[in-house]
Amino acid sequence: MRGRAVRTAAKRTARAVAEPVDPGHRRRIHSVSFDASEDDWIDALVDLLSEAGYPKAGRSEIIRVGLLGLQDALAGRTRAEILKFFVLRDAERLLASLDGTPRLPFD
Repeated sequence: MRGRAVRTAAKRTARAVAEPVDPGHRRRIHSVSFDASEDDWIDALVDLLSEAGYPKAGRSEIIRVGLLGLQDALAGRTRAEILKFFVLRDAERLLASLDGTPRLPFD
């Protein structure tokens, strides 16, 4: 019983947060909601990266990388092309959900 209490206490220990070097350059926190399949997919990616020893494995890093990919995909597009990009993505997701083929992070 005593060993269990020690392990539980060790899990609750928080890391100290370093102050930003440039106080004017703080990251802003945004809340994002995911459906269950998206949540599982992100967790699977975090697990994969963690198991591989990737030092930045975490949900925030995955979202940041996704945003960089989105910026690349939309670079140089007109407003109409950006709208079309999102409409087509929604249509692809709808068709995939009707087909019953989930997208896995490892495919």
